[in-house]
Amino acid sequence: MEQEKEFKLLVAVTNHKLIAEAIALKMTFEPHVDTILIDNDSTFETEEEKKAFNYTLHGAYYSGQINQAYEHMQNDYTHLLIINSDITFNSAKVLIDRIKEVYAENPKVGVYAPSAHYSPHNHMANLGTDGLRKVTFTDGFCYVIPKDFLDIMCPIDLGVNKIGHGVEIFLGFLGIKYDRWTVVDDFLLVNHPSGSGYSSKQARMERDRWYDTKSRAAQVFHYWVSKDILKNRFGYNFVKFLMKIYLPEKDQKSPST
Repeated sequence: MEQEKEFKLLVAVTNHKLIAEAIALKMTFEPHVDTILIDNDSTFETEEEKKAFNYTLHGAYYSGQINQAYEHMQNDYTHLLIINSDITFNSAKVLIDRIKEVYAENPKVGVYAPSAHYSPHNHMANLGTDGLRKVTFTDGFCYVIPKDFLDIMCPIDLGVNKIGHGVEIFLGFLGIKYDRWTVVDDFLLVNHPSGSGYSSKQARMERDRWYDTKSRAAQVFHYWVSKDILKNRFGYNFVKFLMKIYLPEKDQKSPST
């Protein structure tokens, strides 16, 4: 096994149209962590605004932004924090320090997300535990992904799933497959505006086509965790047990070994 790399985080602020908010978010993070701005299809009023962004993409959507962040990471970073430009929180330093603490103290953590003021997934709400909760997947507006998971998932085929619906669930599947925890952290709370994100027939069609390219185990995982009752810790334990049927032991070795 290769010697584990020292934890190094890259923050990627993903943006669509909220230019001022994205730039402000980058400025908030930069004193504490390496940060990049990735825009998709915004209209810039000045060249100065455009220069603030590391990447300006067209027609790439969420999947294209993840691909770009992954490409930027190369071999320099071990983890990626994806955060949408409409997210607000109390302190970037507290958020980054907490992320570092969680991964230092819990080597089995795979995907990590702070709890959220609003998400269509109820298990993202703050439940007052003041700590980590195992879940089957997190929402995708503010979460940390280990690079070895990205090595498996990326590049996402934009010809199949450009919008990116279902990406977070696939990362949760990788957590189950490789015995790494997917967690929501009640120690922190971020604000996510109601009504943001996407919900469309096209997104679901792309998601389903993308899952058609995945293993039977990934498809079964997606089917079960789409049910609200199986998104929380109970669901994590149940689905982990269920996945033993679909995941031979030889397929459950860490991707980093």
